Amino acid sequence: MQFSSIYLQRLSKVALVGAVVLSAVLGVLTSRQAALAQEMAPQTYIVQVGAGAPGNADLLLFAPNNLQVHRGDTVTWAVGGFHNVRFASAPEPLVVPQEVNGQQAPTFNPAIAFPTIESGATYSGGDVNSGLPGEVPMFSLVIDLEPGTYSYLCDVHPGMAGTLTVADSATPIPSPTEVTLQAGGEIGATAGAARQAFVELSNSMPMMSDADSLSVQMGTAGAANLNAFFPYVAVIKAGQSVAWSHPEGTFETHTVSWPSVLGQEIIPVERDGMPPALTLGPALAPGTPDGSTVGADGTFNSGAIVAGQTYTLTFSEPGVYPYVCSLHPGMQGVVVVQPQ
Repeated sequence: MQFSSIYLQRLSKVALVGAVVLSAVLGVLTSRQAALAQEMAPQTYIVQVGAGAPGNADLLLFAPNNLQVHRGDTVTWAVGGFHNVRFASAPEPLVVPQEVNGQQAPTFNPAIAFPTIESGATYSGGDVNSGLPGEVPMFSLVIDLEPGTYSYLCDVHPGMAGTLTVADSATPIPSPTEVTLQAGGEIGATAGAARQAFVELSNSMPMMSDADSLSVQMGTAGAANLNAFFPYVAVIKAGQSVAWSHPEGTFETHTVSWPSVLGQEIIPVERDGMPPALTLGPALAPGTPDGSTVGADGTFNSGAIVAGQTYTLTFSEPGVYPYVCSLHPGMQGVVVVQPQ
């Protein structure tokens, strides 16, 4: 009897240890299953659309530039500026003629301005557009695409583009947290390039010239666009000119204006049974022709100046002439006209 009692006690201890070990194993398996389930569950990824940086810089990029997702994941584009998101291989023209009050007038392209799919909808392919940002600058799509790489872009800034790669379900991809860190790195690198360009241009562009015309550069080319005039102060003599040049390869549009007409880029015109026509407002419509002479009143407005264009004004009277870009707050300069 005593032997049996000792045996039973040992057997009980062995059973207890086995139960503990089994429980631990089951716990590990359950945790692993939960982790796998979490990995397989649809995820939400965020893409930053444009950003700001020191030096009054606009970072014209999608960050991350290439995003990997699985079918069923959601992508949210956080729009930080005047951008749209359209799945396409080539941009649409930003300005097109439309009939407004019985006449043809330049307007913002409705294919860019207005959405063709609701935010939060399921995207299964084709050309779809977020439209220009509204009060809530977030645009989301649930991705229902075959594995492959799909291109999208911002029509407002030609050259600003990104890609979406849909991986098969068995292929591991970065987590939303890893994607956010990647996006931050890309934004930081582009901001650094903008800062370097600002310093170089500020030190290299002359404020005065012996020629009849002094050149002023408007912004910079590429993804790190500086909303600034180089040089900030242009010094000429009465009767001389300033030529504002917009570099090739830039994504932005600028104006040379005084006084400012900031916030007057678009004038909606209602039309019966049709979306409103988004006509060009005073900020974008040319008011002072290229090559004009500015008098003592110092008022002028170039309208929209795009990449590769040059806009020239001659200043006939000595004085100090401030000016701005009416599209970009903080983008300003001064022309100082000295007597002959």
